[in-house]
Amino acid sequence: MSVKSLLLDLDGTLYIGNNEIPGAAAFVADMRAAGVQCLFVTNRSNRFPEEICEQLRGYGIACEPGDVVTSAQATARYLAPGRAYVVGEAGLEAALRDAGFTLCEENADYVIVGWDRGFTYEKLRVACNLIGQGAEFVATNPDKGINMEDGFWPGTGALLAAISTVCEKSPKVIGKPEPYLFEMAIAHSGLKADDVLAVGDYLETDIRAAVACGIRSALLLTGVSRREDLEKSDVQPDIIAENFKNLKAQILAC
Repeated sequence: MSVKSLLLDLDGTLYIGNNEIPGAAAFVADMRAAGVQCLFVTNRSNRFPEEICEQLRGYGIACEPGDVVTSAQATARYLAPGRAYVVGEAGLEAALRDAGFTLCEENADYVIVGWDRGFTYEKLRVACNLIGQGAEFVATNPDKGINMEDGFWPGTGALLAAISTVCEKSPKVIGKPEPYLFEMAIAHSGLKADDVLAVGDYLETDIRAAVACGIRSALLLTGVSRREDLEKSDVQPDIIAENFKNLKAQILAC
């Protein structure tokens, strides 16, 4: 069964921080030359698609905003528009506004949490009070951390833990490992699920989401998960690759 489209994770898969993972640009170019569509699908909600494209182009990867699918976009599409208190950055706020949401600090229908490097005690207080008043608790993703060039940074999951501890509630998760982000990307590809392969570095988000969505997956051992993690995981990828050269060979052999 051939692969016609790749859903490529970003952090830990194509780059770490600002640094390209070796071979990423050549891999994307080779896949496209072989007639395989490449979409860039990220759990991070803080950036605009245009910003992501700029970073990828810096590595020599051709990219247009329409090639990018973010958890901010998926969250805005999944939820019915309403009043939302946002713990997050500009990319999430813009996606919600564009979808017809009103951003607010009181009388909220939703508390929507994404990666927020400006997270404060005051944001925690407001979020918890609004959830206590009945606002729906929503997370763009549950990622515990993000690999950056200077180490492992706390992710959205760290903020969710703080809010959940106070409210004693768990959020509705939109991004990976839930299937919604991949379902949106598949629809965007215009192809069938059988034609698609998800590529990521993390068993608990990328691979688990692929399984939930019913698509094939490839674990690239460049980021979070290691080969030994496979032994204790209840989800397994269809392909395991040490690097992009090995991944390319296995995909073309499908």
